[in-house]
Amino acid sequence: MSGIKVAIAGIGNLASGFVQGIQYYSKNSEENIAHPRLGGYEIKDIKIVAAFDIDERKVGKDLSEAIFAYPNKMPKVIDVPEQDVPVKMGPVLDGVAETAEDVLKVASEKECDVTEELKQSGAEMLIIATPSGAVQSCEAYAQAALNAGIGVINATPTPIARNTKWAREFRLAKLPLLGDDLQSQAGGTAFHKGLIKLLNDIGVKVADTYQLDVSGGLEGLTTLDFERRNYKRSVKEHSIKQALDYDFEVAAGTTDYLEFLGSTRIGYYWVEGKGFLGQTVKLDIQMESIDGSNGAASLTDAVRVMKIALNKVATGPLVSPAPYLFKAPPVVIPLDKTPQAFDDFITGKVLL
Repeated sequence: MSGIKVAIAGIGNLASGFVQGIQYYSKNSEENIAHPRLGGYEIKDIKIVAAFDIDERKVGKDLSEAIFAYPNKMPKVIDVPEQDVPVKMGPVLDGVAETAEDVLKVASEKECDVTEELKQSGAEMLIIATPSGAVQSCEAYAQAALNAGIGVINATPTPIARNTKWAREFRLAKLPLLGDDLQSQAGGTAFHKGLIKLLNDIGVKVADTYQLDVSGGLEGLTTLDFERRNYKRSVKEHSIKQALDYDFEVAAGTTDYLEFLGSTRIGYYWVEGKGFLGQTVKLDIQMESIDGSNGAASLTDAVRVMKIALNKVATGPLVSPAPYLFKAPPVVIPLDKTPQAFDDFITGKVLL
């Protein structure tokens, strides 16, 4: 089968894990892959043909070098050969949070014509992996992809797939749209939802719960910005609340940035509920993971889902596979039904 030509906006830890993953699984076995093949496509079939960023340590560099440039902290797992994909200067707009101004250094290069770059590269889809809360930047890339006539995977919390305006425009353009807010393979939100659902299923009614994260990645620093933090938290909390069919108190989000943690994210989970005879049940759990590789695992699935959608000529938001891969999909379905909905799309039982 032909390869999958991908462009990516935002060369951060997620992009680093994604690029390394493509390289790693082109040479190694399929161990630790949830879906070795999707629609006949393997991870090694993915080829990145265009890349965009705004940091001076990445712009102008080959993608193979840019993914390891500071402030990226995703561990180097494998050597990545030169990709012959120079990172182009994208739109700055609101891409730099106040809390990240001392860390992110904006390049002086002139902003490229993203639409034209996408057309020239032959990309079939654009992954938007810009910082959380950078609404203008995310929408600018979505518009460029629309203008270039390619699909969009929105890994950010900005409403694109669940926004009626964008949904309508992608339908009219006969292009697929997948998002919003990528859910990591062993992500905190997915784990949190599964945890409280398990408790509920065995008879413990959840009353209060929190998920508090600390990390050393740029995303953690960015989401310390008051407005961006609240925006990101609202998306996570809404997603967690969808796991149960009754109301309960929930708080979820990044609480601090610790640079020495690098790409490591440490999540603290606390749950209180009532069990038999109204007696209290409490859980206090810690989970540690690497942000870049954790998100890249889901992204490799999302890319192959998008390719399947392009082959099917599916248009607008993809409602069946999205709840399995994203925290804020256009249509929410029960947690235990998301794997089946995902499989139904892959096998062609449903078109969207």
